[in-house]
Amino acid sequence: MISEDDPLKNLYVDKDRVDRLLLFVALKNYLAIDKNTTSPVYLKEYYELNDKDKIIVHLLYRRALVALDRIPGDDIGVSIRDLSNELDMDFDYVKTTLTKIKCVENDMNKGRYFIPGKNVKKATQEISTFTTDRYYTTDKYTRRIK
Repeated sequence: MISEDDPLKNLYVDKDRVDRLLLFVALKNYLAIDKNTTSPVYLKEYYELNDKDKIIVHLLYRRALVALDRIPGDDIGVSIRDLSNELDMDFDYVKTTLTKIKCVENDMNKGRYFIPGKNVKKATQEISTFTTDRYYTTDKYTRRIK
């Protein structure tokens, strides 16, 4: 709805807003989140991904944790060292790969990498095996996922 009181208020957006349904559909085949520890529980399909896609899935998982209010938005980013340790991948490979993934941004002040909310759709499109349900149905509604 457009504000008539102050037209400039119509320029406000939440840059970190995320399409929660798209994020769920993107992650549901690759991982689940442990309710108590918030650790990722990797599913069979995750292990079939290439390493680049595993990095994207892990960064989307961190985006989901923020959306679920399990970690603060300031902690969404992860350092190259931590990411390589968490995914058991070579540090130099992770460093090189992160710079090639277009949907990933770097917080230069903290030296951490993350997927901003506006890039979730791009991230899902970069996962080579990601296929979406044409329509996804929940108890509340049915929606087309593009």
